Amino acid sequence: MTTNEAKSADSGGDACGSGTCGSGTCGSGWRLPVLLALVLAAILLARWTGERETTVAPEATRETAPATGQSVSLAIQFGDGVEQSFEAVPWHEGMTVDDLLTAASRRSNGIRYSVRGDGASALLLQIDKARNEGARGRNWTYTVNGTRADRSFAVYPLRPGDHVLWTFAPAE
Repeated sequence: MTTNEAKSADSGGDACGSGTCGSGTCGSGWRLPVLLALVLAAILLARWTGERETTVAPEATRETAPATGQSVSLAIQFGDGVEQSFEAVPWHEGMTVDDLLTAASRRSNGIRYSVRGDGASALLLQIDKARNEGARGRNWTYTVNGTRADRSFAVYPLRPGDHVLWTFAPAE
């Protein structure tokens, strides 16, 4: 056995025992991509599990529609025969369905709701005690003026006179 072969055998049989690993020649190039992938996965997981719940204390007085009559309304069907309605909720420029739910949560007979995500990726998870059940169960969907929504409720703009209906039911 030559001197180099002996050194190689003593250090585990590779060139890394010679102290040259710091140069990146020992296959350590995989560490950075794996570390970056783990960091990215942690960020995505934190975003995905980030829920917010409205915890607004109901106001003692009922809101009234502005004198102009510009308002929207909301109905919630819980799927068990129970329905809750919020009529003449004051409308404002730039109002979304999420803003309407927030206004309903501030009423004396208000609701509580939970959301995951925000903006175009926001998903309504729960209204009061009715929580989405997944692919084979009942879930929350909404319509505006009888038309099924085509985007997240957090970005769906409302106009004066719109009626929003949330329904807790199996997928159609």
